[in-house]
Amino acid sequence: MTEKTGEGYTEGAEFRFLGNLFGALMACAGLLAGTMVRELSLDYWLDDIVPLLLLAFTLRGVVKSAMELAKDSIFYEEQKKQVLEALAKQEEMAATLAGADSELPRIAAKPKYSEAEVLEAVSKRIEQQREEGLKKNKLMH
Repeated sequence: MTEKTGEGYTEGAEFRFLGNLFGALMACAGLLAGTMVRELSLDYWLDDIVPLLLLAFTLRGVVKSAMELAKDSIFYEEQKKQVLEALAKQEEMAATLAGADSELPRIAAKPKYSEAEVLEAVSKRIEQQREEGLKKNKLMH
């Protein structure tokens, strides 16, 4: 059967169409070399039954493949339209956000500490942790 890679899309429909078209061409070549064409009469259809059956099956395949291609083309156009609409919405939202940019609150800038302030804060934290450790140690013993 046909493999589906996405919903609505048939994988390899183009190749099946071309293969069926080539098969129909081969069946027509068989009919041209057959008795019906040589004798110019449909009375000899039984002599050319194999090329006639091949032509019938390949023409059925050509029609079926052409329908799949048409369906895939319609699906592709619908998907393309949806993507374009989504992109337009995104651009519209980006434009409204750019226009409303001045209304948004600003985040405060990071404070910049000097090396001395950082060292002092770290030493205070170490002292606090040492004191907490001593208190915990006293409570346990």
